[in-house]
Amino acid sequence: MKKFFTLIACALVAGSAFADDIVLVKQVSAEFSRKSNDNVEEMAPFKSTEWINGEQIAVVQSRVVKDPADADLSDRLANWCIEVVNEEVRTPKLDDAGEQVFQNGSPQWDNGADWDAQFFISLPDGVYLEAGTEVTFKMRVKAKNASIFNAASQAHLNPGGYKHWDMIGSIAFTTEWVDFEKTWTVANEQDGTNTIAINLACDGANPNVYYFDDIEWTLPVPKVYSWKEVFSSDGTDATPFSVKYFRNYTDEAKVVDGAIMVTSLDPEKDYSGTYYYSDDADTEEQPAVLGRDWDTQFLIPLGVDLAGGKKFKITFKYKADKAATAGTQVHTAAPAAGFIEGANHSGPGTYIHYQLLGDFNFTTEWQTYNEDLSIVTTVPSQATEEKPMGTVCFNLEGLREVNNYYFDDIKVYVDEEDIPTGISSFKAEKATKTIYNVAGQQIKSLQKGLNIVNGEKVYVK
Repeated sequence: MKKFFTLIACALVAGSAFADDIVLVKQVSAEFSRKSNDNVEEMAPFKSTEWINGEQIAVVQSRVVKDPADADLSDRLANWCIEVVNEEVRTPKLDDAGEQVFQNGSPQWDNGADWDAQFFISLPDGVYLEAGTEVTFKMRVKAKNASIFNAASQAHLNPGGYKHWDMIGSIAFTTEWVDFEKTWTVANEQDGTNTIAINLACDGANPNVYYFDDIEWTLPVPKVYSWKEVFSSDGTDATPFSVKYFRNYTDEAKVVDGAIMVTSLDPEKDYSGTYYYSDDADTEEQPAVLGRDWDTQFLIPLGVDLAGGKKFKITFKYKADKAATAGTQVHTAAPAAGFIEGANHSGPGTYIHYQLLGDFNFTTEWQTYNEDLSIVTTVPSQATEEKPMGTVCFNLEGLREVNNYYFDDIKVYVDEEDIPTGISSFKAEKATKTIYNVAGQQIKSLQKGLNIVNGEKVYVK
């Protein structure tokens, strides 16, 4: 019999599968009753969403119901569980023989996508996954109709904030309760996420009704770091920031109304059809059509170089003139602050890895990422000592049209253990700063080796 639903904040002693000094916390522990629907706080981790033609039409609290198998039992004796209803009807894509088409092992459809209906399970506010840690997730599942294809899971930063295509693997639904358990080491692609998204529009059994029960999510207590601010900008100085363009349009980052602004394309040019560009300044222009998210990139310096496995925290405000989605990548440091790259592929922020902070949904209103500084980001292993990460790169061409993007109140923090001796915090709001190299020449930004900043020696490794 179900007793109650609770979020447990107390620590649990780790079992033998973990190191002796690791303490675990059961962050989510859910056993439902008929009263669960009346408690908003208890139901907060569990949400569902439906998408129609790519547009989100509903985000609602999932409903707790009596287990259909216990329909004849009283409310007190019956088992209670979460119910998620998916009403979308999928049409399979068929080959000439009338068989469903598969691509890379996944069934193909003539309409919609597997993620048109999703069920979200989130960690409590302020709790996020950290790469390299071992976590355990458990639940029981069943469905009204047995699924033909398993339901995939995604890693999200809050419900709907997609970051990676896999979190806990795929889940099989039958008409009887099945125990699901997954213990895994958090990957770099899942770093900083807090939500499991389960794709429920996944097979020909749709429409379908899905049931979830006895949900548990256990994490180790996060490591305590000694954070030190290594970069900050209040939006009054654009010189520390670099911009990359691949379509023969070059413009620098600007200060507009106390924020850093980056324009994605030339406002004076018509991009409605085919236009000309060159990927190399030494070759002839070739016709092309807009189609790459990274054709305009904006780079935020970290203040230090970091190899894979190192930790940092970043917070910033962001908005745009038009709603748009921008992905983030791992890049090296820019050789000169304020540098603008045009057609060629060299220059500031050489590419390292395609994924870092996940996708950002820009709106016309200011939003703040990581305002409480609880999200710790792990540098992907693709960054090495020889090719370290030095910038956070934003891909700003997803909208495929002219748009202005704004950034403000940027701060970067790094664990003191990872800061080379002699490095000082670089604050971009100090517009009066002066930087010289060892030859006595004034430069725009910190460079590798010895720098003289406002009369003080600052060494960059």
